[in-house]
Amino acid sequence: MANKRVREVYNDGIFKIKKQATVRNEAGKKTGVTDKTVASLRFRNMTIRESDITTMQALDSKITKKIKTPIHPISRDFTSSDFFAVIGSSKYNVTYVDTDDYSAFLYLEKVGDYTER
Repeated sequence: MANKRVREVYNDGIFKIKKQATVRNEAGKKTGVTDKTVASLRFRNMTIRESDITTMQALDSKITKKIKTPIHPISRDFTSSDFFAVIGSSKYNVTYVDTDDYSAFLYLEKVGDYTER
């Protein structure tokens, strides 16, 4: 009998992937900054292992939360500093992304509270 993939359940919440966009007037002068939602994905909380902490220390980062989500095309660009994640009213920087064929593990560092602009 062939091995079948077990379906994952991502029912711990929804997080938003956002990108900062500069708002300019007709003359091209910067008038402000707004946050644009790129994607909304369901996630599952994961436990932070000792090896995860060691890996983040090697990258000079701290890990506050680790989540698992279905793979999304934007996950390849998460290492860019343009993107950040919002869970509830908290803002997180994505410090590291580990992927397999079906899912992505996001290592998040909390940077503060988030309010819609």
